[in-house]
Amino acid sequence: MATPLIVTGDDISVAVTLKKNDLTFDIPLLSTVTARIVSTNHKEVYSGEVVQSNSTPGADWPNSLVVVEFAPADTNTITYQGKALIEVQVDDNGKRTWFVTVKLITGQIS
Repeated sequence: MATPLIVTGDDISVAVTLKKNDLTFDIPLLSTVTARIVSTNHKEVYSGEVVQSNSTPGADWPNSLVVVEFAPADTNTITYQGKALIEVQVDDNGKRTWFVTVKLITGQIS
């Protein structure tokens, strides 16, 4: 699978299939799913936490598919370019966290 590119300051949508023990699972629709962008060494936080929605087009929470979305305002202050992680946390009366590798780049069209 190719590493998703995130152009900072753009509308961002990244589909992520979360797995437990290599299996998909049902994310209850009342769960809180949060995402943010962090450094690969987990020491830097590049974006704030953004609550995700099960009604996002393409999302299929009963089959572990979360479509992570960030608005331009969530990433327009990121100056770092290179590999990073999207941290995705599901809280369904117990928290579990996944990390997805992405590449941050700055667009040139303003």
